[in-house]
Amino acid sequence: MKYFTLLLVQLLAFSLWANVQSEPVPYERQDSDHIKEIMKAWDSNKGEYLYESIAAIVMKQQQPERPQGVNQTSFELLQMMDEQRIGRLDRIAAVELENERNTSRGDQFYWEEWRAYVQSTKCDMSNGKSHGDPHMLTYDGESYDFQNAGDYLLTASEDNSFYVQTQQYRISSSIALNGGVMMNINGDLVEFRSADKKEGERMIHINGEEIQNEQSDLVLAQGGVINYKKGRHIVKWPTGEQMIISQRKFKQNTLFDLQVNVPSCRDDYYGLLGNNDRQKNDLVAYDLETGEAIDYQRTANSNDDLFGANRRAPEVLSRLESELFFITRRFGAVHQLDSTTSLFPNRMTDIPDSVRYPTELLTLAQLEDDQVEEGLRKAREAGVAEEDLYGAVYDYGHLGLEPIAYNDEYKAPKRSTKYKEPAIDKKEVNGNNNKTQPQIRIRPSIFIGTGVRVTPPRQHRPSTSPRPTTRSGSAPRTAPNPRGGR
Repeated sequence: MKYFTLLLVQLLAFSLWANVQSEPVPYERQDSDHIKEIMKAWDSNKGEYLYESIAAIVMKQQQPERPQGVNQTSFELLQMMDEQRIGRLDRIAAVELENERNTSRGDQFYWEEWRAYVQSTKCDMSNGKSHGDPHMLTYDGESYDFQNAGDYLLTASEDNSFYVQTQQYRISSSIALNGGVMMNINGDLVEFRSADKKEGERMIHINGEEIQNEQSDLVLAQGGVINYKKGRHIVKWPTGEQMIISQRKFKQNTLFDLQVNVPSCRDDYYGLLGNNDRQKNDLVAYDLETGEAIDYQRTANSNDDLFGANRRAPEVLSRLESELFFITRRFGAVHQLDSTTSLFPNRMTDIPDSVRYPTELLTLAQLEDDQVEEGLRKAREAGVAEEDLYGAVYDYGHLGLEPIAYNDEYKAPKRSTKYKEPAIDKKEVNGNNNKTQPQIRIRPSIFIGTGVRVTPPRQHRPSTSPRPTTRSGSAPRTAPNPRGGR
């Protein structure tokens, strides 16, 4: 039987929170006894917690204490609820919103945010990736390589309750890897770092504390959950985002591969993985002084440009070199962290350009034809998705990393199809409320960071002009075929 560790640890390092600040919301909390009773009738153990948890998310406040046996995020609990009940809750909230509009000043409302959160649990998920030497896939399907070293903002929501930074280590003059991940999970700071197990080091640190048992499920104080399954960690935010963290060994280094899922109906994201607005417009930089957009019009590559003989053509190499310069220097600068914005305890912000930027453009041009063919064969045998073939062949040829499939593996909890009109005044409706999982609770003497806001290195939102499709087709099997390129 699994044991869940509830992490409410004391925060020892105040300096870690130097750039984290609370930001009040422009509305007051509202309550509905009707909604609360419907949730309690759905599940007497989870319902009241869910009601208070949603209120804390909307108000950006400290999460309520979890009841025994509640090991899901509030987002997952809503995903488990039957659609009829969700619809009933939304109709009641719509009436409450109308009342709030009539009695409150301002243009932002509690019930409006409440409804948006509940409705987002019915959305599909967008998928983004950062894996290998890092090969990036934005939420909107735009692929590029990002071979810089240093601390960077991978992705975040505009209120920063969902916030992910990566620390990229340079292992050669032209190759970098994800060597560390730092996350703000609605107020809990979680770090995954390269660790030497022989020296007794630990990979996971939460709010400055080492986690001794890394192969367990962790339930966080501020509503998040970290599940361990088949050698990977699945990080879940109470706002609905998820990230799968896998690790591989490359020589003496630990490499983290990241797959991120966010609700497709939200476009309030920014960072290296884009804004999730369903437009391929993510590779936009900004002049750091004027704020003006710097748009780089990428040219779609054919299969021959990427995998065939044309990969060594001077015009192709020149075009890719120009693209690399834009991505590493212009685009990367927008999401580059400094000493005031990096949350890593061992920051890589003050590093020389000779370390930060790759000295040589590496493509498949440096590989022999038989290396490319072998890489393609191994990648396909491993089940690598078409959009990830280039990165898999690149990593196999240049680093010797065996191809691994990183397909979208997001699975929402099974939604109930049973609906019974809630008996509002009855205390017990569900018959299985006594079936709970044990939890180990470590209580803090201090809690800091509720409703946090992490100061971002953000300039302006990207433009919404469409971009050419890149890496959207299939790699050649026997002979090169025209396709959307990188």
